[in-house]
Amino acid sequence: MTAFHPALDAALSADRVLIFAALHVDFNGDPALLLDGAGMATFTVDGASATFAGEHPTWGTWDGIDDYSDGAGDEAPSFSFSLLPPVDADPEAIATDDMQGTRVRFWIGAVDPNSGVVIGDPLLLFDGEIDVPTLVIAQASLRVDFDCVGGMERFFENEEGIRLAPAFHRRVWPGELGLDFITGVPDPVFWGQSTPSGVRI
Repeated sequence: MTAFHPALDAALSADRVLIFAALHVDFNGDPALLLDGAGMATFTVDGASATFAGEHPTWGTWDGIDDYSDGAGDEAPSFSFSLLPPVDADPEAIATDDMQGTRVRFWIGAVDPNSGVVIGDPLLLFDGEIDVPTLVIAQASLRVDFDCVGGMERFFENEEGIRLAPAFHRRVWPGELGLDFITGVPDPVFWGQSTPSGVRI
């Protein structure tokens, strides 16, 4: 059994299949729904029909992906892609700090070569957010590289000073006494700092 929709799985098992990759970036007020090549593909996203195309009037074309990692151990899933904006694009508007946290999704799927209809449901490979946008200017051309991380990345943020102790817990959440009634925890756990000198664990 695979993770693919049965119809998509059958299509991918055939001798000849027309596959595509689709990218959905939720830019404020002007989302980019892009394919990895020319043409169009329509399938359901968030309960509504969404049409992906090879070019977007504001964001240009999808240049490609650099890295895709499903994540392992203490690493969250990551994904990098590049866009080629139109030649008249404003560089200050296509790579800004407020893009950080913008939702990004990436699918693979297949279309019927005769009808152009998407077969089954594309497989969602990545659902995360933009971490760092980087504007690259070279030889009168623009490219924006986006490094993305999975939503689980926020669990790895280093919060110096956090302690697994009732006093700290009440300082963050006044009136919340959850840690006051924990039993069976023989050893203290220090978060975001080394074990203080003189404390034996």
